[in-house]
Amino acid sequence: MKKIFLIASLALFSMAAHSQETYQEKDPKAKGILDKLSKKHQSLDNIVIDFTATFSGARIKKQVLKGTAYKAGKKYAYYTPDYIVVNNGRYNWLFVKSENEVTITSNEDAEEENGLISPSKLMSIWEKGFKYQFIGEGKVGNKTLQEVRLFPDNPKKSKYHTITLIIDKVQNELSEVTIKGRDGVNMNYDINSFKSSQSISSSKFTFDKSKYPNCTENDQRF
Repeated sequence: MKKIFLIASLALFSMAAHSQETYQEKDPKAKGILDKLSKKHQSLDNIVIDFTATFSGARIKKQVLKGTAYKAGKKYAYYTPDYIVVNNGRYNWLFVKSENEVTITSNEDAEEENGLISPSKLMSIWEKGFKYQFIGEGKVGNKTLQEVRLFPDNPKKSKYHTITLIIDKVQNELSEVTIKGRDGVNMNYDINSFKSSQSISSSKFTFDKSKYPNCTENDQRF
């Protein structure tokens, strides 16, 4: 089964680099930015995100994908030309079109099985288990972007090495996320558009096997 990694492009502007040892445990400026971002995200639902995703690393072939993510309550879905991920809040369906195969897992196993980060976690990943540092601020076109870098509280037990958040200061929204895994896989997620309070059909959160003749089903639920 192919593992799918959602990942985002690096920041379009350079900011001052610091060694991890110089970071404060909880940088007050970074905390203020992240608290404000959390407050907004917690107030939003029925979210539609258009993204450009890539995954890369020394031992894997670089791949660039474009797609749309949907979130409504605890349900979410990703649609790209190559695969579909549907999560109804209890179970997760990962359909790989090239293999015409769908794998079904319990919700608690979904992230580990798929290598994916749900929209909910992506928009709150900094809230637990990380120290953080404000790196800088810069203009890209007509946007003012801020960079905050995250480091695991317990690096030896975390699957993440570092996470970089690029935040639109005016809109108070995530613009890009860069995740470096301890396994050498770089996961990048470039958010092209972010819309909330959208009308989303319930069918987006249902995988209809009948649409894919001869689809192989791999049901790993217990």
